[in-house]
Amino acid sequence: MSAPRILHVTEAMGGGTAAAIAEFARSTPQYEHHLLGRLCPGSETATAADFAASHPAGRGLVGFALAVRRAVARARPAVVHLHSSWAGLVGRLLLAPGGPAVAYTPHCFAFERDPATTPPGLVRAARRAERALAGRTRLAICVSPREADLAAALGLAAVHVPNTTRVRAPRELPAEPAPEVVTVGRIGAQKDPHFLLRVKALVTAEADWTWIGGGDPALEAQLRAAGVEVTGWLPPRRVGVRLAAAGAYLHTAAWESCPLALLEAGAAGLPLVARSIPALDSLGLDPALRTPEHVAAELELVLRTGQPSRPRLQEAFAARHTPQAQASALTAAYEWLLDAAVRAGLPVPVG
Repeated sequence: MSAPRILHVTEAMGGGTAAAIAEFARSTPQYEHHLLGRLCPGSETATAADFAASHPAGRGLVGFALAVRRAVARARPAVVHLHSSWAGLVGRLLLAPGGPAVAYTPHCFAFERDPATTPPGLVRAARRAERALAGRTRLAICVSPREADLAAALGLAAVHVPNTTRVRAPRELPAEPAPEVVTVGRIGAQKDPHFLLRVKALVTAEADWTWIGGGDPALEAQLRAAGVEVTGWLPPRRVGVRLAAAGAYLHTAAWESCPLALLEAGAAGLPLVARSIPALDSLGLDPALRTPEHVAAELELVLRTGQPSRPRLQEAFAARHTPQAQASALTAAYEWLLDAAVRAGLPVPVG
């Protein structure tokens, strides 16, 4: 029997967003998943094998908009699933009511950016744009309870679908006497490497420090100057192996949704030391780790004992983000979209 077709659209297909989209496709094989996304050389975390078909994304914003039109015409999807801010903006402006159902996953709203490092006008503009486009969104599929609450406050119908990961690697004991503190992600303002460097300056325990990923050259240079190894982007399996050999995972982002790196580190058996921000608090991680001093003290404990101060929080976090939990929630979301289209008398194309 033919399957309803889902077209995933993202402006940049790299890093955590790409990995999250690939997991959405893997979790719901009962649908035919297509992809439109511009590859980010060096930070690929998904492959063409994860999708039934891939569509070119064009060059520049205008080229991307034209590519979205072409892909929708060719693929005839039942659902267009927009991922992240630019795709959410372009896709919702282009797709007229009466066409395929529009789902939107922000992967962290743009207005969540740290006001200390972002022009206030940009934050206000992002919030106004999201509110204006709410009426052109059938459903917001959000990867954290915090993101779902923000979407609902904007006037969107919203559901929480947990992120997950299938990256697995055998756990190895960290080398003595210097275990490794590992961070994963794009090096930029969102991941806040300056916060990490403040934590590092406070930690007295001997440890090697590694940032898996790449990004802003100036920030990369600051990390290296402070004794942090910057690996550049690695294939997912190599990331899993590096995590499995580490002693602790440190996450210092200033704003987030539900980062795949935390799930991958947890799957590798690492104790998680994650800076407290609203999104991670909503996921049930430790809300006490707000300052560099709090984070450094927790990291010292992990490096000394191999355990976080509140291990049950991490166990519950892992239990809520399984492939089975994602498959159940995402299937319910897609079926709701398809049923709503049928009730509205709209066509539901199948592959």
